[in-house]
Amino acid sequence: MDPRHLETVRALRARLHACPELSGREHVTTDVIYDFLSYYTTLRLERMDGWLLATHREGEGLAEIGLRADMDAIPVEGMPGTARHGCGHDGHSAILCGLALAIEGQRLGRNVHLIFQGGEETGIGARRICASWPALGGLHRIYGLHNIPGFPVGTLLVRSGCFACASEGLIVRIHGRPAHAADPAAGANPAALLSRLVLALPALIDGVLDGGDRLLMHTVIGLHAGGENFGLSAADGQLCLTLRGHRQSDIDALEAAIRRFTQAGCAEEDMRCDFETRDVFPDTSNPAAIVDEAVGRWAASGMHPVILDTPMRWSEDFGWYLKQVPGMFFGIGSGEHCPGLHTDDYLFPDAVIAPAVDAFAALLRG
Repeated sequence: MDPRHLETVRALRARLHACPELSGREHVTTDVIYDFLSYYTTLRLERMDGWLLATHREGEGLAEIGLRADMDAIPVEGMPGTARHGCGHDGHSAILCGLALAIEGQRLGRNVHLIFQGGEETGIGARRICASWPALGGLHRIYGLHNIPGFPVGTLLVRSGCFACASEGLIVRIHGRPAHAADPAAGANPAALLSRLVLALPALIDGVLDGGDRLLMHTVIGLHAGGENFGLSAADGQLCLTLRGHRQSDIDALEAAIRRFTQAGCAEEDMRCDFETRDVFPDTSNPAAIVDEAVGRWAASGMHPVILDTPMRWSEDFGWYLKQVPGMFFGIGSGEHCPGLHTDDYLFPDAVIAPAVDAFAALLRG
């Protein structure tokens, strides 16, 4: 990265950090990025539904390359409606703006689309773009990255196959019948069935994996039945789970097993149930050939990535793009002692900007 651009991009990152916005509300953030690119570049800018597209166009018949940065912030725990940049999306957007400066006025032999995406934290942003932007289907490649604490600053991290896990939130609601606490048999209390479901989850997971060693797990987020009226047996309850695994198909199979278990229990006990999914993230999986191609381009530029042995357990909505367009998602180290993502002490380190811009730029070279 040209050192003359670095201070400009670092100042932009500080501005983005100062205006954190929740998923789907990235209005000021979009304005800041739009104004920056309008001032410093000649890219064609288009405000889309919840995102911003900046295009470097050289002509017809050339390869169409997409690069994506997320720009939303995370909620502040215990302070509804407030946000903070605790995942580094301010840095990711600044990196893509740094790349815009790097390619300004250059002849790349390809058309480049810089995608500034909102709504990553909820899994909605990429899915919306995939559903509403016809030009996505014309891309030949799409690339994205995430900073990853625990690795030396600037270290490129890649993996063929699953890079980041699929996950979803699942809410199981059971509706029984109230009864006086002195005569609970006259009603239908969901507490026992919900408890049995929690205890059955390991066996349901084993049934899906059928001896396989890939990751499939559940986390109980909340379990509740009834209220605080000590004269009334509980009539309604719910279980909130996060399901996570290397394969979307495994999560789908586990969800189906949970539904069958719950429906069977409700039928036996004359209760009703319903289900809701939230924050759905597909697995983010990289084709081996594209990883090999990227590693070759980085090697030609003097960069030597680390090949990860196992996928990241967290989820990333970039997987929606990879279901439609050949591409690759990779990580970049943000420091061996950098606090973890989403922790109170996390702050995106500006030292990541230059190597990340260089990594993206290398992927654009023919």
